[in-house]
Amino acid sequence: MYTNTGIKPTTGSERLQVLDALRGFALFGILLANLYSFMGYNTYSPEEIVLLPIFDRAVLFFIDWFVEGKFYGIFSILFGVGFALQAERFRAAEVNFSTFWFRRMIVLCCIGLLHMYLVWNGDILTLYSILGMLLPMFLTLSNRTLARWILVLLLIPLLIHGMLYLTQEALFWGAMRRFSISLKTQWGFADRSLLEMRTSDSAIEVFSINVLQAIPRPMSYLLSGRYFQVLGLFIIGLLLARNWLPKIRNSDITVPPGAIWIGIIGLLTSFGYAVIKAATGTPFALSKTGLIQGVIYHVGSTSLALGISMLFLNLWASGRAKFVFRNLAVLGRMALTNYIFQNVTAVLLFFGYGFALMREVPFAFLPLFAAGILAAQWAFSRAWLSRFKQGPLEFAWRKLTYRPIKPK
Repeated sequence: MYTNTGIKPTTGSERLQVLDALRGFALFGILLANLYSFMGYNTYSPEEIVLLPIFDRAVLFFIDWFVEGKFYGIFSILFGVGFALQAERFRAAEVNFSTFWFRRMIVLCCIGLLHMYLVWNGDILTLYSILGMLLPMFLTLSNRTLARWILVLLLIPLLIHGMLYLTQEALFWGAMRRFSISLKTQWGFADRSLLEMRTSDSAIEVFSINVLQAIPRPMSYLLSGRYFQVLGLFIIGLLLARNWLPKIRNSDITVPPGAIWIGIIGLLTSFGYAVIKAATGTPFALSKTGLIQGVIYHVGSTSLALGISMLFLNLWASGRAKFVFRNLAVLGRMALTNYIFQNVTAVLLFFGYGFALMREVPFAFLPLFAAGILAAQWAFSRAWLSRFKQGPLEFAWRKLTYRPIKPK
């Protein structure tokens, strides 16, 4: 028998401001990381990238050092924390949590697929929803067992990179890419470059390249080990929630010495990654240098994401910069809406649907575009939340999720 259990979405007064603020902060980093793709980074050859003007290269270096991989890492950790918070609420109400969670992930997957194919192939929501379905398996495991899972999952991407280096001629790795190229030829775009299709006056052509670019994305996740890294970050969030949520609620947070060292390791290894990428013009290479680059990328992105998160929590607990946290929380409360809004805005600016500015704007201007988009998002979020409790996409997501659920 299914009943209305009384479990409803978290209201503004029940939310933890620091978590919303950290989401808002992560949104800015994700915007910076995504914008250089929208501005045409993937349309350059490695040789062209290393010859870019000094100010362009300086901005790219900064993003590779401080941003690339770190803020989606923070978002992934927060996803695990959010899962733990939801599970806690349902456990207290003695309601079947798994049914709710799977429904929530299915709805998120649908949103992600629409976003991937209709807006931008760089969608992350589909991956989050699929991996999120695995999280209930880890809910009752001990902290020690969770720590082991984290270690294994974060090591697997390095093993995959090594295996790919040794077997790079295997046809399996390029199967999805070859299918995409074949389909591109069948659709009559064989002679059209990525840049030409992205900035085309034909909406059909712009849409087609988005679909074609989305096809090999699942394989690219495997090649980079992102499936395992993201799941590991989710579990880090679950583990942190068990130990830190009581402290957050009491504003009793101090950064442990270990967290400081984790942050320092992240800074150093991420610097090494940025140096290699600046020299080679590529984030991923099947060479000995590429293997080193892969190791320091994974170590640096995860450890610096943790270090940034810990420092953020400590600054919030100190009571300083309350104005900053309050305004970041406005963005974070509408994280799903703002993530989609960022990408729709960037598509209209840089793709052929709109102004087709791809490769027309130097990378040196990337921070200005990011600041402008974020300011518009903040103004919209503030105005919206002054009238409504949730963002528009958050409302739709929760409306489809919070329905009568079978009691335990």
